[in-house]
Amino acid sequence: MVKRKAPDETTKAKKEMLIKMKKMREKLVKIQRRDPAPTATSLATSTKWMSAKMKAFHNIITLVENSYVCPFATSFSNFFCIYCKEMFTDPDKLRQHTLSHDPKLYQDTVAYKKDLQIDIARIDCRLCPEAIDNLDIFYKHVVSSHDKKLYPNIKNEFLKFHLNSGPLSCLECEGKYTNFHALKRHMAEHFGTCICDICGGHFFEEHKLIVHQKSHQDKSNILYPCKECGKLFKSKHGMYYHVSRAHNAEPTFHCYKCDEILFSQTLRYRHMIEVHGELARKFPCDNCDKVYDTKKSLREHNRKNHLKVLKHECNVCERKFYLPSALKDHMASHTGERNFRCEYCGKSYPRLRALRVHMQSHETEKRYKCTLCSASYTQSNNLKNHMKTKHQGSDYLDDLQ
Repeated sequence: MVKRKAPDETTKAKKEMLIKMKKMREKLVKIQRRDPAPTATSLATSTKWMSAKMKAFHNIITLVENSYVCPFATSFSNFFCIYCKEMFTDPDKLRQHTLSHDPKLYQDTVAYKKDLQIDIARIDCRLCPEAIDNLDIFYKHVVSSHDKKLYPNIKNEFLKFHLNSGPLSCLECEGKYTNFHALKRHMAEHFGTCICDICGGHFFEEHKLIVHQKSHQDKSNILYPCKECGKLFKSKHGMYYHVSRAHNAEPTFHCYKCDEILFSQTLRYRHMIEVHGELARKFPCDNCDKVYDTKKSLREHNRKNHLKVLKHECNVCERKFYLPSALKDHMASHTGERNFRCEYCGKSYPRLRALRVHMQSHETEKRYKCTLCSASYTQSNNLKNHMKTKHQGSDYLDDLQ
């Protein structure tokens, strides 16, 4: 159990950090005035005690004070002025309003808060008429033209967005979202550092990860059926989301190129590919020839197969697994437990996926058809066995492996 600091202690620590940061910035200004071109040694000596977090915060303050980027706060899909908390639904009005505030107030306003958000629809330099639309170019400009101090090779401690009144795009993968809340949730897959060991979900904040992980506890064998179609889900949330999308709700995801309205982001993505010919995004692995449809899948592949992040070890045979759910499946081979029982015939299985395959044997529709003869089966395994015994050596057999 991680001991949490009391609110007063947290506030006191933030104030002390802010005072320390102000002193450091004042010291940097004095160094720059005394020596316009300080040596690398003198700078290293004067800043050696600064943490990476403090350096990142210094970079953010330098960006906000010397450019026209727009820092902001949000609550779901509403935008708030970071300085006075006035609410806006139109990003253009938010940007115009933010210009009325002195950007030098930003440092005291955020004071080392986490999850800082900055709109970069307009960057440009406040110190001269230079028009700039790229952060890297801006950083080089303020260092070379205005003698500002920035720390290179420091990870950004803020999330960048390009706000507009239409569909919002992720600046990392160009995925499009109908509202800011959905985009922010997606951004966690790129930058969230709190990762669920069970399902690989990413979160920005630890308390959200803790709440999420409770949904996995003691529920691995519980399934929630949809009363409309019978589909099974591992969580109530998943079942309710399915009902709202598949059975109750009106479609809300508008196509960007035609009048079609779809029920989900995934369906719209498929529609854009199949109907409008957009190219599907692909993410190849740099270490092997695997290619994935999402960055999340690629990241999990790397962690599991190349970085070998196998933290869950079997105490019987010492095999290691990436997810605790995989370890739990494996333990059935030692314990002989069969917790998944068929409601039709009473057969039991050690794993849910094995039960699902078995359930196909009770279906009347023979969905798995042989393309080389008229045989058809209710289970894919039966089709594979048929191909091996009746059509050995066919090219189609290779596709089934």
